[in-house]
Amino acid sequence: MHKNIILLGFQLWIICLLGLTCGFIFKKDIIITNAVKRIRRDGYPVEDHKVQTADGYVLTMHRIPILQKSQIYDKPPIAFLMTGIYASSDAFVFSGKDGSLPYMLSDLGYDVWMGNNRGNVYCRSHAFLTSKDREFWNFSWHEMGVYDLASMIDYVLKHTGQSSMHFVGVSQGATILLVLTSLYPEYNIKLKTAQLLAPVAYVSNMKGPMARIFAPILGTRNVLSMALEGSEMISTNNFFKELLALNCKDENFRICVSRLWPAVGYETKYLNKTLLPEVLANFPVGGSFKQMMHYLQEYNSGRFQQYNYGQLGNQVIYNSTDPPSYPLHKVTVPVFIYYSQNDYIVAVKDVAKLVKQLPNVHAVFKVPWKKWNHFDFICGLRVKEIIFDKVVDVISNYNILFNNIKKRNKI
Repeated sequence: MHKNIILLGFQLWIICLLGLTCGFIFKKDIIITNAVKRIRRDGYPVEDHKVQTADGYVLTMHRIPILQKSQIYDKPPIAFLMTGIYASSDAFVFSGKDGSLPYMLSDLGYDVWMGNNRGNVYCRSHAFLTSKDREFWNFSWHEMGVYDLASMIDYVLKHTGQSSMHFVGVSQGATILLVLTSLYPEYNIKLKTAQLLAPVAYVSNMKGPMARIFAPILGTRNVLSMALEGSEMISTNNFFKELLALNCKDENFRICVSRLWPAVGYETKYLNKTLLPEVLANFPVGGSFKQMMHYLQEYNSGRFQQYNYGQLGNQVIYNSTDPPSYPLHKVTVPVFIYYSQNDYIVAVKDVAKLVKQLPNVHAVFKVPWKKWNHFDFICGLRVKEIIFDKVVDVISNYNILFNNIKKRNKI
């Protein structure tokens, strides 16, 4: 009895201490994976839209709609944004109303949509499975490309009555775009431009130690990797994320960023420290082991290829002992690539290899800052100036050119 009272008292003391810490560190509330609340707080209208994929997953997209009819366009052009692995649409608005890409595009009259993939906190429903079923988690980013992205693009175009859109993909967001447009080339004409920020495709030169440590085990076909194919990789526990976020003061910066080091690396010169509480409160937000294992397979093989199920499994699924490579020569959408020298995930050599395989690369932008890393493409210092302004310029220049051609054809 006395032990229970002491334990209860200790728990209450911890809760009070966390409450005091929370009040001391922050002047504003931390929003944990609630894009609707976050966007409304920043003063923008927002809608959420649900779409069911061909294999039964129910996905949520977030839209910042146009409230006033454009003076320039008959219909406002669409910008569709996809973020990276184990992240959600919240990542695009970490920087607030003055530095987030969706708000920049919305201010210029674009109809902005942000997608989410199966398994993250917004996409944990299914037509006949639950998130407790192993089969629910038996997916990699291959399925995200051929099912999730295809379903979202089709829904947005049907809902808006338009025939094409601009696409911006970060990290895994770029991966799934390459999967879809290479295997289903008809989707190329549904995209006006594809801007790929830190695109993950070839990864054999990845600098991050995570690949070297885990690829020999999880990037090969064995009892452990097969057992993990139906497992959730990342928990979406809000309490745990809140604890991490609430204790990320400047003096704890290195402790906090250590949770991100597989992507960030050890050199975090340009990571925006003021955004760390927001990042840790909203990343990671759910995903499968199979996503990571698919990348580790590619680290071992040096190829951009479909999931490797072993010789027997591949023979059944692909009618070949080896998984087929994605036919990147079929990606005909105009591609714009952004990369950096200090990216622990996307090495410069791998970017060069990707550029050689794509037939319609219009421009390749190298970040001028040598220490810029993978996470900085979302929340780096001056990311608006270094990355987002260029993204907006590419989209705007395309629309100006398209409108001029359209006007000439009417004369």
